[in-house]
Amino acid sequence: MSKKPHGAGPVLTMAALAVPRRGRTNTQRSEGVPGAQFLLQGAKRLFDTKALYAQLVITDDCNLSCGYCNEYRPGASPVPLTTLQKRVDKLAALGVLVYDLLGGEPLLHPHLAPLIRYMKARGPHRTIVALITNGFVLTPQKVAALNDAGLDMMQISVDSMVPTASSHKALKTVLPKLHMLAREARFRVKVQSVLTEHTYQQYDAFRQLLAPLPFDFSFSLLHRPGGHVAIQGDQYVRLLAEHDLFAGMRLYRQHAEEMLRGDDSRPWKCLGGSKFLYVNAAGEVQFCSQNREFRKPLHDVTWADLRANNRHKTCEPGCALGCVRLVSHALGAPLKTLSTSLTLVSHLRPSAKPVAALATPVTPVKAPSC
Repeated sequence: MSKKPHGAGPVLTMAALAVPRRGRTNTQRSEGVPGAQFLLQGAKRLFDTKALYAQLVITDDCNLSCGYCNEYRPGASPVPLTTLQKRVDKLAALGVLVYDLLGGEPLLHPHLAPLIRYMKARGPHRTIVALITNGFVLTPQKVAALNDAGLDMMQISVDSMVPTASSHKALKTVLPKLHMLAREARFRVKVQSVLTEHTYQQYDAFRQLLAPLPFDFSFSLLHRPGGHVAIQGDQYVRLLAEHDLFAGMRLYRQHAEEMLRGDDSRPWKCLGGSKFLYVNAAGEVQFCSQNREFRKPLHDVTWADLRANNRHKTCEPGCALGCVRLVSHALGAPLKTLSTSLTLVSHLRPSAKPVAALATPVTPVKAPSC
């Protein structure tokens, strides 16, 4: 089963960049925040055939081996920087404005910061770059490099308080990294968890412990290979109702609640392969990480492919991939979702308040062997 917390995805179409939130003050960071050009181009995606959002795998290598993951290949070589730059150029030509950099574990890529710098240099006020990581190999030096490169958001995957049978991604190891990010990061941070039969029992205590941190929080629903939701029950519905979650979850929250109750009937149209593109390490475009019905080398993808993929897919009922749902729901019902889209992009604005000292004591713990 897939590792990625597929509620990923930092931002979407249109927003006012004027809502301060908790966090550190950084006037330098504001220079790279997407502004009017991004809003204009994002609005155009409602009407044109261009793509908006891409997930780009930069390495299949990973330092962990979580039981529910099928998106890694230990020891795989990183995609060369020049190859990734060409892929970014092609994605930009197809219209992409928002990028998630994925693995495996993307922090293992030796040229991550230069890649982000290249992406942001293409259009610092109209390109958003996010990184999805387990955070185990974060260091102050890596955070400083990401700051300087212009990273907009980091989604750090942490599932529970302590490791479980399905996931090594626990606060027992990562909490010191989160505290370090709260002090040092000049980009937004979102903590994303995957709800499983093991992790949901720890989620209330998990959120209580992390409450002082100036981060966004959300969770993904565990899915089977292929993307269909793999968990059901009132215990998960309760968490959905009681916890303040990342704004993007609002775009498909009703769908999520119904799926958790066993009802997959609510219709929607997946924009995978059209407005949302997933590019694997081999450079092939797919609908998403789990659906390989469409696979085509990125350099051969055309406007005709994007138009042809703007259609319903057989895998839509019960789909738990939050990343493609976020894009699909936002663009599929723009008036209904406008307020949420505004909130999403406003979160990229540098925070107005400094982070208070964090009192929670932590003891670093060695990462589990993989």
